[in-house]
Amino acid sequence: FKFFGSTICYAHLQASGFINDHLTDCICRKG
Repeated sequence: FKFFGSTICYAHLQASGFINDHLTDCICRKG
């Protein structure tokens, strides 16, 4: 439950724009 809750919170932060791993990852791969 703790892991699941953390995943939901993390996903919510990503959706809210607080975390943007995808963009960072793309920049790192391009750079």
